[in-house]
Amino acid sequence: MKVFWIALAIVVALLLETMLSRLLPGPARVFDPFLIVFVYCALVGGETQGMLTGLVAGWVQDVHFGGPVLGLSALGKLLVGFAVGVAAGHFLLVGPGARALVLLVATLGDAVLFQWLASVFDIPVGELSPGALLSRATVNAALGTALFELIDRRWPRTLSE
Repeated sequence: MKVFWIALAIVVALLLETMLSRLLPGPARVFDPFLIVFVYCALVGGETQGMLTGLVAGWVQDVHFGGPVLGLSALGKLLVGFAVGVAAGHFLLVGPGARALVLLVATLGDAVLFQWLASVFDIPVGELSPGALLSRATVNAALGTALFELIDRRWPRTLSE
């Protein structure tokens, strides 16, 4: 049942990202629904669930929105999902403030990893300015925290069982 909810969340993220990409140009997008999905999975399910969800979400993002090389987003999201899952296992990350901080750091980490991986493989990608990166991290943290609270209140322990 857990796999169904995760797959549904990734499909919803795909639909949301598709809608946002039609409304806003690529560099102007400030919300990453795939990141919200795999960070939540890592927080409630640990590093393995965070890694696998990040990998699948990254592949979906690469296939539908990626450039000439598939796998950059998948690898970055896998690593960030693992780190968030490990942190969730060692620290108490259940309150809104802690989750907002995790989302903020995960967004920054995902963007930095993506830029670094692109440079390693000599793939040209548009760089984010510090202001754009900070606004993306802030929007992801605010919307993700609100969504996490809504999910936890409406469907307690849906993904963690």
